[in-house]
Amino acid sequence: MLITHTRPGVVTVVATTQELSALAAGARMALSLMRADPASPAEARDHLARVLDDYDRGTARATRGER
Repeated sequence: MLITHTRPGVVTVVATTQELSALAAGARMALSLMRADPASPAEARDHLARVLDDYDRGTARATRGER
């Protein structure tokens, strides 16, 4: 995995499909735990859910050969 800082607050990640899959799986597990914990911050849960939704949409586009 290669991570470079593109500009402030933005990084570029080059990852294998297995690495990206592992990151997404970890994020899904974290979201599941956050949803089960009433003390977890709603803002963090919502943000992670949005990131995973974006990932799912991007994966679907890539599968269809779209950009």
